[in-house]
Amino acid sequence: MDQNSGCLPVLVCIVVGLWFSFGHPARTVADWYWPNDAAPWETVDAFYYPNSADLSTVREQHGLPNVQSCRDWVNGQAYADGDPTMTRSDYECGLGDPEPYGMLKIYRATVD
Repeated sequence: MDQNSGCLPVLVCIVVGLWFSFGHPARTVADWYWPNDAAPWETVDAFYYPNSADLSTVREQHGLPNVQSCRDWVNGQAYADGDPTMTRSDYECGLGDPEPYGMLKIYRATVD
């Protein structure tokens, strides 16, 4: 057996340890396997804009289990506003726990 082959497991452990210490392993795994939906440990936040020309008015629903739930909630809002085809309105679904960035919230991903 090669003398250096014993170093490989130690090196792998160091790299994985650094990833857990300084990286975002849960976010990385979620990006790999669930790029357009919530990972099993995440929730989705829905943002509905009744007037797509004026995004200052927004309705929010937090803690939804997946993107389909976000879309269902948004469709209900649009229907209640008399815009079932969403010709005047818009929406987005934020995946995961947002990280603050000044006054903004940055999600792992946003989908519509």
